[in-house]
Amino acid sequence: MKARMAWTDSRKLLFRIVTGWARREELYDRLYSLDWGEVTTNNYGFAPAEGQGPERFQMQLYAELQKLLDGSLELSRSTRVLEISCGRGGGLGQLARGLPAGAQVVGLDFSTNAIAFCRRRNADAANLTYVCGHALELPFKDQSFDVVVSVEASHAYGNDRAFLAEVKRVLRPQGRFLYADYRTRRKVPKLERLARAAGLDGQLRDITANVVSACERDSERRRRIIQSNLPWHYRWLVGARIERYAGLPGTATFERFRGGDRMYFLTCMTPREHCAEGHL
Repeated sequence: MKARMAWTDSRKLLFRIVTGWARREELYDRLYSLDWGEVTTNNYGFAPAEGQGPERFQMQLYAELQKLLDGSLELSRSTRVLEISCGRGGGLGQLARGLPAGAQVVGLDFSTNAIAFCRRRNADAANLTYVCGHALELPFKDQSFDVVVSVEASHAYGNDRAFLAEVKRVLRPQGRFLYADYRTRRKVPKLERLARAAGLDGQLRDITANVVSACERDSERRRRIIQSNLPWHYRWLVGARIERYAGLPGTATFERFRGGDRMYFLTCMTPREHCAEGHL
């Protein structure tokens, strides 16, 4: 009965995709409901990677953010960290392991399926909490977090101004905003202006070459994941879209990075009241 209901729901969603009525969030929430095995991250990655394991390039992107945080903020047992759009939680888990014991870590995502996976996988981690919510209306009080993290998600929100205002609102005055994402290169200066207008200071560092390298080195693993874990009816209708989403070489997404039209950036931003001159 459950299998029949799941297939019926899938057919309804696929019909909405074909007819153009399916929302981006609706599609991604359904994709998070699929069995992706031990895959816990889905960013484009950063190369070279210092660690090992199949997701080393994705984890390296978080490691690069951790490097920006180290030495710029005194962390303690009372530190509170929020990742906006945590997905399946792999990157946030890595960040949590680098924090002092007792630090509280919160992952937020719009996808109920992603949050359910995170809660199952980390049921024994007392310092990890997962919350359903939207990035443009964060369900937290003002100045709730010492560190806010956003990796490869804000480009899909549709309102950079509102997103950055929410980050500033929940960030404590001496906090840090760890931010990694991409934009069309000509739109990057506007994003920097919006960040400054929101009261967040920091320089966007271009890591596009590292991302292109990661996509190339990790391409075979990503292809295997799509072939093995994406049901045939999804591959038939949205397979090309998923390949673009995965940044596979030869797709428009990959070529825009490689050709320089699209820039991937990394930064550690500081609320203006406590921004140290020259801080990245």
